[in-house]
Amino acid sequence: MPARKDSSLNKRHDSKKDRANRESAESAMKPTTKLGMEPPRALDDHPHARKVWKRTIRLYTEIQGEIITAFDEDILIKYCLAEGELVELQGFRKAIAILWNQHSKWLAKLKPTNENLKNYFNALTQANALLKQFQGMDARLDGKRKMLLAMEQSLYLTPRSRAGVAPPEKPEEKPDSEMDKLLKG
Repeated sequence: MPARKDSSLNKRHDSKKDRANRESAESAMKPTTKLGMEPPRALDDHPHARKVWKRTIRLYTEIQGEIITAFDEDILIKYCLAEGELVELQGFRKAIAILWNQHSKWLAKLKPTNENLKNYFNALTQANALLKQFQGMDARLDGKRKMLLAMEQSLYLTPRSRAGVAPPEKPEEKPDSEMDKLLKG
């Protein structure tokens, strides 16, 4: 059974008493500590993860309801770190692909003869090893993406996880009128 939605995300019609009971139970479980725009220390050595933290928190501050709390900080940190790791893995995969392309071009030019047969097979073995590394890196990327999707769903960052439960956006602040400006000084 899925976890219960926060009352700010719930759109069903409850009685005032049921709604009050639910909100009081939820407020008892909400920490007073708020997540800030400044990334936590665990992300200090990870520039991409810090960017993901700031972007994600900025998105959360644009909505009226409170989807995540300080209880969710650890999963948000893991999500940010995993995003950074995904970028690193993509870089390794690209480097392996470049090496494999270079190797296969060299192999295409090399015509095996009795004198260079040993070198040809060694080069072929290296090309096959690079291809195997590429496939392994591709599998790691798929696993990392799958894990990230699960985290995104938990953090309400996917359209499907928000379907039917999107909280209303914060109302835009109206600019002060001339009279308000005069009164405020």
